[in-house]
Amino acid sequence: MCENCRQVRENLAINIEVFLQKLDDIPIDTKKLTQLDKKIICNSLLGLSRQQIAEIVSLPSIKIADRLSRYIYPKIAYLMGVDQEEIAGNWVIIINFLLNIHNGYKLNPPPQLNSDNFQGSFGRQIFLYPANQKIVQCQMKGANFYQQGLYYQALQCFLEAWNLEIKDYGIGNPEILIYISNCLIEHTKSDLQKNNIKIYTLAVVAPFYHNQGSVAAEILRGIAQIQLQVNLPSFDKISLDKEINLDNLKPQILSTLTYSQIILQILVVNDPNNLYNPYNQTAEKLAELAPQLNVDAIIGHYSSEMTKNALHFYTQKGLALVNASSTSNELSQLFIDESVCFFRLTTPDAVNAEKMANYLIPKFPEQSLNKVAIIYNQNSSYSISYRNSIRQYLEQYKDKFVFLKECNYLSENYLKVQGYIEYLKENNVDIIIIIPDGGIEPNSFENAGLISRLNINNCLIAGSATFYHDNVLNWLHEQTPIKHTNEITRQIIACVPWHWQSRENGWESSNSLADNFCKLGNQLWGIENLTWRSATAFDSVLIILKVIEEYRSQSSKDLLIHMDQYFKKKKKQVKGVTGIIQFEKNGDRLHPPAEIVGIKWDTKQQKWRWEIC
Repeated sequence: MCENCRQVRENLAINIEVFLQKLDDIPIDTKKLTQLDKKIICNSLLGLSRQQIAEIVSLPSIKIADRLSRYIYPKIAYLMGVDQEEIAGNWVIIINFLLNIHNGYKLNPPPQLNSDNFQGSFGRQIFLYPANQKIVQCQMKGANFYQQGLYYQALQCFLEAWNLEIKDYGIGNPEILIYISNCLIEHTKSDLQKNNIKIYTLAVVAPFYHNQGSVAAEILRGIAQIQLQVNLPSFDKISLDKEINLDNLKPQILSTLTYSQIILQILVVNDPNNLYNPYNQTAEKLAELAPQLNVDAIIGHYSSEMTKNALHFYTQKGLALVNASSTSNELSQLFIDESVCFFRLTTPDAVNAEKMANYLIPKFPEQSLNKVAIIYNQNSSYSISYRNSIRQYLEQYKDKFVFLKECNYLSENYLKVQGYIEYLKENNVDIIIIIPDGGIEPNSFENAGLISRLNINNCLIAGSATFYHDNVLNWLHEQTPIKHTNEITRQIIACVPWHWQSRENGWESSNSLADNFCKLGNQLWGIENLTWRSATAFDSVLIILKVIEEYRSQSSKDLLIHMDQYFKKKKKQVKGVTGIIQFEKNGDRLHPPAEIVGIKWDTKQQKWRWEIC
């Protein structure tokens, strides 16, 4: 049977499994197709006569004719909406029906996207793998089916992987949830078109190689969550639940984002995030492929350096770049052609640094000088940008802060950094400000972790948004035996754009969108896995949807023009998870949010956690 199906798939490009499943589901006959019936159908589609089929299955020819007239033709005629007499014996008509792209049986494999310098996936490649090999096998089977254009089969495998991960780990995999939505779109594309539901495609660029994929996962949680909320009402319109049981996919959603006649498809793109790799052509290739893939806008990149390099390519192609995570002040000073394409959701370094400085200033007594050390990566424009900003604010208080010699080689070998740490101990440092880069050099974050484990004279460690990771919590667990946690006061803080405990934009805050975001995110991933990177990614899609809803943009170039008109010319605003979203002409956000979070010991859960200060 599998061999017959394979031949039909390869020779005719027909999704025979879905066709056979549809025949089984027809209500006119409660009997399911037998294996013999399915073999007859496959061989008939391949052009074999009844006599030839009879010889293959070792049955009389009259037996084959009987199965066709009594069980097979009635089901096919019902499915095609014609009389049985019109198709009986005429497999050419049946094949033409199956090859009609609007009927949903013609295979349309996605384009081959992956190469040495580009990795993009609607579902044909997996980037996030759990430890459980059974789940990995389901993921790989789903990806293989997707490669062949067998979207229904891919969907079943991805659903199984999703359910297994929920069962084993208690949380879902956002990449797989995105692929489930993409499979549902491909499988129902003809029904969506019949109902005038337009598919919009967004590319999300994330650094899967950075910090073992944890940053990418945080970003994709926000993307997968808004895609699910937007798409479910559209699937309801075509009564998809009658064919596919999505109960396990639907958490107890507190609210949906209803956008009339819109559905979202997501292209997941891996950004190696390596500034020095001459073959890293992610942005260039994505901009080149965008028309072929019908990409309407791009969300990315993660690091400020990669975002700056990428803008040139998107500008040339008239693509809007909505950025959720790059904070360098350098991005506030773009040329006019690039600034038209640029919309930054997150908070620039100048604002973050001011928030951090305003938090630090009242924490220390005025009658004594407090020694400040800054550790950063001189190879990172972001790291330099934050260093310059925080120093500018603190230097105004010369009677309160004095600066020790700086360490600008955070990305170097730790033995070199260790010498600097000894210098800080000797000089009784009071505040250490750590500014890791956005993953462009792996040693930078690892060294920041080693520094965060130190307890130098109980000094305060203050980090930028790139320092906010679960790794810091894990490092503290390694260094601090549980029985001694109450004896140690850890002073580790960071400034981030958003936290789920935010009084203005968090769980049970006055911002109902943020409250729903947190509660749905808690069901899908667990609340503490919902970070500022998830929230700004969610809002990145939200502002695109708002413009699409307003203008019904028909192309990527139209969308860019409409986004510029709506946000920069008309100065319109949108309420997002992270608060009011409004843009300046240069693409920066007006009044961007900033929150101070610190690490505290949770006695009840017996673990360290980031909490709002």
